[in-house]
Amino acid sequence: MKKLDHKIVEAEIIKAVTDLNVNLKIGAEISTTCCPGNSGFASQVLLDLMVSLELALGVTIPLKEYIFFDKASHKQLTIKAAAEKLIKIAKDGK
Repeated sequence: MKKLDHKIVEAEIIKAVTDLNVNLKIGAEISTTCCPGNSGFASQVLLDLMVSLELALGVTIPLKEYIFFDKASHKQLTIKAAAEKLIKIAKDGK
């Protein structure tokens, strides 16, 4: 597995969420402390965003994983926490 830098992963997530924010005209404030799932982004859209993150970072996110939600606490994750989760679960890309 290649080493993923936390700041790079965070930056890629912020870039992807910001692009969605502009394209969908959601008007959310995007930062590392924002929870996209609580800021007007539908989970279906965030699933598509995860595919673009896989391509940008050269990794694969396992199919049963959703980086923007914590199953144990039943809470939406911030971009910072989503980056940490992605780094933990990502596999080498195809």
